Amino acid sequence: MSSLCGCWPSKPKVTREEDRVSRVSPLVQRRKDDIGKPSNSEMAADAILSALEVVSENIPIPAVGVAVKAAIRLIELCQQVRASLEQADELRERIRGLSLVLVQGLSGKPLGEITDNLKRDIEQLQDDLQYIEEKLTEISNQHRLLLVLFKNTNEEAVKKCLKKLDGSLSNFALARQVQNATDLKKLENDIEAYYRTLQATLGNTEEIRKDITEVKTMLQNFNPEFRQEIQSTTRKPHPPPRSHIFYGRDEVLNRLATRLVPAMCETGSKVLLALLGPGGIGKTSAALAVMEHDVVQERYGGESNQFWVGCAKATSTTLLLDILYDSLCINKKTGQTLEDILAELRPPSSKPEQQPYRLLLLDNFETPWNADEEEVERILRNLADIPRLSILITMRANQPPTDQKWEVEVLKPVDVEASAKIYTKIYPDTSEEQLFELLDAIGHLPLAVTLLANYARTSQTTPVELLRNWRRDGPDILSMSDDDEDNVMHKSIKLSLDNPLMKKSTHAMKVLTLLAFFPTPVSRVDLEKYWVPEGINQSKALHVLSKTALVELTESTAFVIPVIRSYILRHTPDRDFVAATRVRIHRVCCSLIADHGSSPGDPTYLDDKQFLSSQEVNLQSVLLDATSESSADVSPEILQALLTLSWHQRYTRPRSDLIEHTLSVSKRMKNAKYEAESLVCSAEMCRALCEFNVAIERVSRARGLFNALGDRESVARCFLKLIEYDLCKPTASQDSLENFLCLVEEARIAYGADDPFGQALCDLWHGQIYNHHGMLLEAHPMLERARAKFEELGRRLELERCLSALALSYRHLYLQQPELVPNSLAIALHLTNQALELSIQCGRGDYQSHNLHCLAITLKYGRLYDEALGRALEFLTLAKLLGDALGVGDALKEIGDILSQIGDWINAEIALQKALVAYEGIPASLLKDYQIRNCRILLYQVERTLNDMESMLPSR
Repeated sequence: MSSLCGCWPSKPKVTREEDRVSRVSPLVQRRKDDIGKPSNSEMAADAILSALEVVSENIPIPAVGVAVKAAIRLIELCQQVRASLEQADELRERIRGLSLVLVQGLSGKPLGEITDNLKRDIEQLQDDLQYIEEKLTEISNQHRLLLVLFKNTNEEAVKKCLKKLDGSLSNFALARQVQNATDLKKLENDIEAYYRTLQATLGNTEEIRKDITEVKTMLQNFNPEFRQEIQSTTRKPHPPPRSHIFYGRDEVLNRLATRLVPAMCETGSKVLLALLGPGGIGKTSAALAVMEHDVVQERYGGESNQFWVGCAKATSTTLLLDILYDSLCINKKTGQTLEDILAELRPPSSKPEQQPYRLLLLDNFETPWNADEEEVERILRNLADIPRLSILITMRANQPPTDQKWEVEVLKPVDVEASAKIYTKIYPDTSEEQLFELLDAIGHLPLAVTLLANYARTSQTTPVELLRNWRRDGPDILSMSDDDEDNVMHKSIKLSLDNPLMKKSTHAMKVLTLLAFFPTPVSRVDLEKYWVPEGINQSKALHVLSKTALVELTESTAFVIPVIRSYILRHTPDRDFVAATRVRIHRVCCSLIADHGSSPGDPTYLDDKQFLSSQEVNLQSVLLDATSESSADVSPEILQALLTLSWHQRYTRPRSDLIEHTLSVSKRMKNAKYEAESLVCSAEMCRALCEFNVAIERVSRARGLFNALGDRESVARCFLKLIEYDLCKPTASQDSLENFLCLVEEARIAYGADDPFGQALCDLWHGQIYNHHGMLLEAHPMLERARAKFEELGRRLELERCLSALALSYRHLYLQQPELVPNSLAIALHLTNQALELSIQCGRGDYQSHNLHCLAITLKYGRLYDEALGRALEFLTLAKLLGDALGVGDALKEIGDILSQIGDWINAEIALQKALVAYEGIPASLLKDYQIRNCRILLYQVERTLNDMESMLPSR
């Protein structure tokens, strides 16, 4: 590097006095007018800046000259306000020192040797100096009285200026390429040579030497690589402050602390521990917390043997070594930085056991690793060979950087409880409505939770509003400015996307974009089989995405966390590829659902049901993506896919959101056929959720639409559904028998006499009507005729319904007229077992649940209590799995009744009390009132028995 003075341009000879006057800053001239003659020390310092201004004009970055000129103006402002502000002198000295370091580090360098990162740091410094100038100008322009009144406020403003200057100084110091202490000596010699030209004017050589010593001290204070003979502890960098809001990591911290403490008996015992995960997951916070853990503190002896090394700015091997050199407080200076570091860290060869245990935290290690893997691995291996030096790294990755024996901890998002604690700690006054839905939407990522909570607190936004905005805008809602510069979440994600590995990979961004459409993990087999287009190397792409922590990868699945998903879909630069990917995914989704869209009872239904269940959340997300925009042109294929998936939900775990959306889209597209089919599916969902009146209204509307379309078979189906829903109501037996039979006849006519399956369905419901009106003997012929036809046609699902109805008829005969069919209970038990087997084969969980209930009742009537209790417990398990609140209540009531029959009164009471709680979870209806009333009657009987038993006990 050229010396400071050696790079000055040659000029015509002038006298020393003319030269001095021409080079002296206007600052010095003005100061003479304002406050009298400056001291020799001040003149020397300002002369340095005047010289720096000349030198800076030859540096091929305009921002350097601008920054130096701004520094000169700032020093003048500091001089003006020094009488009223205590920290003005400190600010002045920092600015002067920074200017020296800046120009010395760049003088003589050609433009090609100055990195882009360094240019950006200098531009940031220029902005910071402009900010400081504005603040000091405001203070200097204040009236003297205001200076007194607002002294504290002004001091705070100067503190902010100092803080901003420290940040710029840190950035610049990390970015520059000065490599060893010889530069300091050269700079000192140049400055001394220049000062000698001023001796005749100043007339005091000793004063000049004193000023030079002060300049040296100033450089040493601000530039770690210029320090000499300074105790190492004075330059050890402090780690970033750890957030005091830290929940959900206790188990992880204890596990990490245990791993960091190897066996004491091993002389060279050390640990390599990699703390991995995506940006925003809390790696740095966890690493700093584990270093404070009692177990770790005990082993590594506290702060003196623990070193934090921030690697975020280490964009080259040289910078990494410079940062290590300073962070580890190395004093040896041979010019070979790595050897200097290793020489001081290694223990004496004769007594390695006397070496203290030390812990080195390499934070944000992905930056140097991505810059030069081969050289950084060499450095890491050398460090790892040092006895008793344990290394902890944090890294945006899912795999450790080398093939050394690493202990690996991949951080996951915190759980819902910890996520809620973080949010409410930051914003205690938040409402709880939809808070957990909001936290689910952002995936419980600690950084996202923290940012959203702070945003909500400052803007007084509720979780309901935030959730709505997140679904619409994703992490964009955290941007306060139009240029997105203040969005920390975006910056965190961009760091991973800008990884050199991503830029080198042809397919990684494409696979990431594809995966961003899926909110839950995708099977890697299915990904390759169905979703990834031909020509894309999935394995290589996933390898890169895993190394950059953009994708969570397991042996069987791939997953993108919600915050990254949202960002990718909104901000991927190649919008054409996103649009093409979206169209392809919509098409594949419809095709997959159509290929697996069989119905219960079909030969392939069980396999198709399993496939759709495994893909359900992702398939639903894709369909919602295709249909949620009001302007979306929805094809019949997408409508059919929506309807098929809605029926799948009806058969597995009924819920209404998707079918209501399907109905809305069908109406919006003015497709009467799909609107009618959606109404039927919606009615079935309402029936499963015990909303019988709504079910009747929906199926009646569907019948009208089918009638207008001329679809007589569907009209007939709607007539029979009306009968089914009405019979579910507790008042069904009181309704007119004639009205029900009229509906059956309407259905027979609509099906037509030439439709044997339709006529068999009418016989089934004809028999069901007789059952519910107590006409058991009349029901048998109808049900037997339907049974024969279903067996003939091979309709297993409908046969199951018929067998179940026959079993009910025989069970009622046993209770009402046992003499008519002496073995009626045995027949009922046999028929129910047959129906149960068919329901399992057909894959209808709700029918299976119903048959288990009937079996428990029948076995109880036969006094087979152990078997009855076993079936009731199976019924309870299945009802819970299906999310069937009515079924859960019925199962618990049956368990309570059976337990009371065998004299287990205490457990019977508990079961019946739980049954009442379950019944409260179903919608208000006559059925709910009916079930609660019957349960309370049983509970009253049990409680009365317990009271009687207690009263019979002898008093103490």
